[in-house]
Amino acid sequence: MSENLDPTLVGHVHLDAGDQGFGPDDDPGAEPEPYEPEPYGGLSIALHHEDGSIDVLTDHDGDGTIDLVQRDGDGDGIADTSYVDSDHDGRLDSTLSDFDDDGTVDRVTGDSNADGRIDSVGWDLDHDGVIDSVSTDSDHDGRMDNWVRDLDHDGRADYIRTDLDGDGLADQITLDTDHDGTADRVLFPDPVVSPDVNPYADR
Repeated sequence: MSENLDPTLVGHVHLDAGDQGFGPDDDPGAEPEPYEPEPYGGLSIALHHEDGSIDVLTDHDGDGTIDLVQRDGDGDGIADTSYVDSDHDGRLDSTLSDFDDDGTVDRVTGDSNADGRIDSVGWDLDHDGVIDSVSTDSDHDGRMDNWVRDLDHDGRADYIRTDLDGDGLADQITLDTDHDGTADRVLFPDPVVSPDVNPYADR
């Protein structure tokens, strides 16, 4: 594993992650407030099933297309799974899951390019209502290639793992070791993409 501590490379890499799901609450580039399933209301249809479960279909903008589907499997009034049309194109492209039924989202998945495949997954690992782990498939090849973690749960990313060559393995790891919001260490586990290794040396 090679290591690159050149400040010209890492000194200006900020790990707020912005729309990836990190950043302090007062930072305008920070993530939106954690999504809470909206209470049943608006232009909604509630379907009550014999097993006690409830499905609520909601059209928020009145265009005749469902924007939100909430599934309450145990009928306690708290959505266990919510399906959201985040860009109002008529496709439910995001799924929000509350696995422990506490009313707070534990996992968010999204399909950003409407190809029917999940290309982003966010987790709230410490159950504080804020997403602190995000993985994304930036090139939409069906494999995740970027992983971002907030290891100390301070609202700022301090660990980014990236697959640069699309082989499914991490090639670059960017760290914020002093948790000040700026990258200060970069590792290259894969020598093929390391700037310190000539991949053609043995050819």
